[in-house]
Amino acid sequence: MIPELGQFSLILALCMAVAQTALPVTGIVLRTPSLLASARYAASAQLLFLFISFLCLTYAFITYDFSVTYVVQNSNSALPLMYRISAVWGAHEGSLLLWVLMLGGWTAAVSWFRREVPDTFLAR
Repeated sequence: MIPELGQFSLILALCMAVAQTALPVTGIVLRTPSLLASARYAASAQLLFLFISFLCLTYAFITYDFSVTYVVQNSNSALPLMYRISAVWGAHEGSLLLWVLMLGGWTAAVSWFRREVPDTFLAR
């Protein structure tokens, strides 16, 4: 159940990325402030869903969930806990997920801590 939750949250993060791209640009064209403001909320939701997905993958490694192919390929039952946690980003898929999580964190941080950045610049 946990791996499916992680995959579903990754799909939701993709949907938030599409919304984060399309809605603010539409707000610029239509001059709608509410659509411009949607970029901030989409960035926050995207970060949340990416974090949930990363936690679900980490949980799969910690609990030896060998129903996940990525866990089977990059872990075994003899690994200590520290190495199982670091195996999450040890191969291509996990490191890509970690990279996307960091990019989502920076995007959310820019949208949270903007001070004098105009909404139209933030939307682009």
